[in-house]
Amino acid sequence: MTDIDLLEDVTPASNEIGVITDLAQKMYSLEDEITALEEQLKKAKQDLKVLAEETIPDTMHELNLKDFTLRNGAKITIKEFIKASIPTQSAIDRAKDEDEKVKLKLLQQQGFDWLKANGAADLIKNTVEVQFGRDENEACNEFTEQLRENKTLYKRSMGVHPGTLSKFLQDRLENGKKVPMETFRVYTGRIANIRRTK
Repeated sequence: MTDIDLLEDVTPASNEIGVITDLAQKMYSLEDEITALEEQLKKAKQDLKVLAEETIPDTMHELNLKDFTLRNGAKITIKEFIKASIPTQSAIDRAKDEDEKVKLKLLQQQGFDWLKANGAADLIKNTVEVQFGRDENEACNEFTEQLRENKTLYKRSMGVHPGTLSKFLQDRLENGKKVPMETFRVYTGRIANIRRTK
């Protein structure tokens, strides 16, 4: 009868353990390196935002400059910008407490009402989300006709894209028209833009 050493038969050779240990250590090190690089990128983006939206525009304003050109030919200009938004349904749903939800819902309704009253109802987009399970292709094809009859669960939301809203409000402000700044949570500022040479 032959002696069988079960441990020897199932234990990988030591060099195989060394290989997997080296690979796992490399993975571990790469995860740490990626985390560090992501933090560096986040900080660099914050630094760029401060330079572009505060430091350079303020300094150019103090020097009474509208634009200038770098030695490498890149042109720096300052542009006014406005950012505006209407609370989305998902933002309302995510609100922590009921008072905040009510406040956001009120802002949303005030924004929609103002847009409708000022000839911009077409900025408001309606979205209906319908979820079907597996093997419900036929029901999916017929849902527009039978949505209510089938009592299919759906989610409806209305919203305005922030970029579209911002452009619309900026045009109004530039034409001397009033805009409810608080309703749309309007933020204005100046930003430095670099036009690079080719």
